[in-house]
Amino acid sequence: MAVLKMRTYGDPVLRKRAEDVSELNDEILRYIIDLEDTLGKQNGVGLAAPQVGISKRIFVIDLRPSKEDKRIALINPEIIDRSSNVIEREEGCLSVPEVWGSVIRPESIKIKGMLPNGRIVTIRAEGLYARALQHEFDHLEGVLFIDYLSTGELDKNRDLIDQIIDKNRKKLERIQI
Repeated sequence: MAVLKMRTYGDPVLRKRAEDVSELNDEILRYIIDLEDTLGKQNGVGLAAPQVGISKRIFVIDLRPSKEDKRIALINPEIIDRSSNVIEREEGCLSVPEVWGSVIRPESIKIKGMLPNGRIVTIRAEGLYARALQHEFDHLEGVLFIDYLSTGELDKNRDLIDQIIDKNRKKLERIQI
């Protein structure tokens, strides 16, 4: 349907807890299609609704083609279990472009949510799939991957982060005029 405009670090929508989806309707299904279309035009594995300015608890993940050939859209997801084993891996984010850093996350999770057909599912995930689910879930909570970075990792990326903030500040000032 539509490729939506990405929101980047500094945009307030990224720091707010997204609203629950109260009713599965045509508008929500259109959002999901738009999220899938937008993700398809980006170089990423997942996209949450707040990343395109929609404050709803929806995300899409597409790990195709990869060893973990997974694709899913989840509505109102809830992480119900996390493994005590953790893994540190490098992550990036479409809303914090060109910034990369090591993030420690549980190795596996169990997540519950609604599919676009209205069915409630519980998914056990590990590896990249678990990491992507957690990353996108964080977006729904107003949390960004850079919140997990060490001081050293943040310092390494400080110039890029500052550039993103400056760009957003200018955009927001133009909107408010």
